[in-house]
Amino acid sequence: MDRRSILKHVVGVGALAGPGIAAYAAAYKEDAEPEAESLNPRSFGAKGDGKTKDTAAIQRAIDTCSKRGGGVVYVSPGTYLTGSIWIKSNVNLHLSAGATLLGSPDIEDYKAPAEMQKPVTWVTIRHLILAFKETNVALTGRGTVDGSNHMYLAKSKNPPVKPEDRWHASSSAETERVQRISPMVEIAMCTNVLIEGVTLQNSVGWTLRPQGCYHVVIRGVKVRNAMNTQNTDGIDPTSCENVMISDCDVDTGDDALCIKSDNVWGENRICRNVTVTNCVLASACNGFKIGSEGYFGFQNITFSNSVVYSKPGRRDDERTISAINILMPDGGWIEGVTVSNITIRDARIAIFIRLQNIIGHKDAVMKSWLRSVMISNVQAFGQIVTSQITGIPDHPAEDITLRNIRLQTDEAGQAAWANNIVPEREHGYAEGTLFGRFPSFGLYCRHVNGLNLSDIDLVSTKSDPRPMIHFDDVNALSLRNVTGTPPSTGAETILMRDVTDAAITGNYPTAKNNVFVRVQGEKSAEISFFGNDLHRAKTPVALDANVPAGAVRVDGQSFHPA
Repeated sequence: MDRRSILKHVVGVGALAGPGIAAYAAAYKEDAEPEAESLNPRSFGAKGDGKTKDTAAIQRAIDTCSKRGGGVVYVSPGTYLTGSIWIKSNVNLHLSAGATLLGSPDIEDYKAPAEMQKPVTWVTIRHLILAFKETNVALTGRGTVDGSNHMYLAKSKNPPVKPEDRWHASSSAETERVQRISPMVEIAMCTNVLIEGVTLQNSVGWTLRPQGCYHVVIRGVKVRNAMNTQNTDGIDPTSCENVMISDCDVDTGDDALCIKSDNVWGENRICRNVTVTNCVLASACNGFKIGSEGYFGFQNITFSNSVVYSKPGRRDDERTISAINILMPDGGWIEGVTVSNITIRDARIAIFIRLQNIIGHKDAVMKSWLRSVMISNVQAFGQIVTSQITGIPDHPAEDITLRNIRLQTDEAGQAAWANNIVPEREHGYAEGTLFGRFPSFGLYCRHVNGLNLSDIDLVSTKSDPRPMIHFDDVNALSLRNVTGTPPSTGAETILMRDVTDAAITGNYPTAKNNVFVRVQGEKSAEISFFGNDLHRAKTPVALDANVPAGAVRVDGQSFHPA
């Protein structure tokens, strides 16, 4: 295929990742070896026999291709034992079906170029595939990158987790790294990046990280790491702008897809304009996550049309912890997140939204914020820990909307849990399973300003005596068409403690309730019920003695319980 033929493909896909990369990706999509403008590492001495180290031959092919102005380095079928490989500008490293880049068992084979070592002094830089300050770089094809993690992992010295504690543990803690080769694929400070079609497996640490990059397309990538491997994140776009991730299938021990905003190669950048769609995610940690290593901002993030699941038969500590995890614990900020059309199966927690102060820094001045998050059209089955939306005292999460959400909980709650006081953990590690058992089974909301819940259905498949929803220190609350399973005992379905400026409207319980809403707290004020049909509730609204007079109105009239 000549250059003119290749350029014909630019029109269709060039807008995604730059014309050079897009053209090569389209031209060689079917894994047939190109007729021209490609280099095969075998021509430079590579054996592909799984025994001979082919690092130098592959690198010579890449370097030669780049010096010629760019093109495709076509890796034909075979197993290529290799250390670090550096992709250069205008080069598409294309792994054909049947081609495997197999990580070397010799740690000294993982070396980054000198210019990549200089910015980072706290750790030796080791990666299997890397690119640094390049333009138009691609890793494509139906082949495989295998990190040989069994050579660099050891069984953890941690004692086995007791069966009764598995609900808040992670099986990824069963192993630990004896050497650090992480991320396995590191694309740093590059422009126009395409990662497409490849399988990335058996990583020693994080699997794929574009960091500090502009214009990134990750499409049709499969990640496979064992669920008992720690720090094996799947895909971690970090401090990048204009990122499109689609059609990926991730099953790993740590976070499946985690968006971060720290940059070891230079100044932290806002991570913004990131779309994730049509993906299937499984993990022994979190499914889709924003935050942790969030030292700067996140803006304009979309997650849609995807599935987060745990495979049938997995123990609780092998299941996804939080399917949707939006987190700010590191001093940065989050603004403008949209999540829609997500199906969740057997994640321990369906939705976890958390704003807190910096982990471990008790004297830090709070400067983070988390606001403008909209989650809609989510259906979750098999939740065993309560979904959560929480800030910390005087620093609420803001402007949070949940619409058209159905959460099915399979946890058999205990009556004693209804009285549990949830710790603030303002500086602790933020994971939804680390706060203990919650006083409600479906949703727990604390320290939130501007919370809009509409068309919410919270169903318990087990006998649970706890309220369905617990609100604590929530301002500007809108509650519309919220229904679900009432408590198995005489408790209230919804508990409101120190809630202010609330509108409860359009609600119609679909089952008999003892008390639909109970209001508590001397800070309660401006709570208005109107346009509800609560005839199925024995007591539609109950007020505790510490609620100020006039704090609650029902259909325009001040409410005074008999």
